[in-house]
Amino acid sequence: MLKKLAHVTLYVRDCEEALQFYTDKLGFEKRMDSRMDDGSRWLTIGLPEQELEIVLHDPTDWHSEDVAQQMLALVGKNPMWVWQTDDFYSTYEQFRQNGVTFLGEPRDVMYGTEAVFTDLYGNQYLLLQTVSFS
Repeated sequence: MLKKLAHVTLYVRDCEEALQFYTDKLGFEKRMDSRMDDGSRWLTIGLPEQELEIVLHDPTDWHSEDVAQQMLALVGKNPMWVWQTDDFYSTYEQFRQNGVTFLGEPRDVMYGTEAVFTDLYGNQYLLLQTVSFS
């Protein structure tokens, strides 16, 4: 029986630039940063007070050249993730000030307020504040 989702892997071209983007621009924290005996790097980030960790994975550190190239071809093609906030416009403005690129203006929809943004590799994320249907 499954217990929880613990990690999600995000393929990146450069662990340092990805770490800087996610911590400096989006407010994630670095959780684990370890080097293996073979020199490969285990680097994870997460949101404060949330268990789920994102593995920033540079395939060139872990895999043969041909496998690494196949994985690098997937950079920027992850499925859209939805990041929820309790204060949409404050978060939106902070992200914009941090240089995060939004693909359009915020829009009000029946379930809340949303806007799509991208990371430095072109992965798309949805910033969302839901409304209560009480």
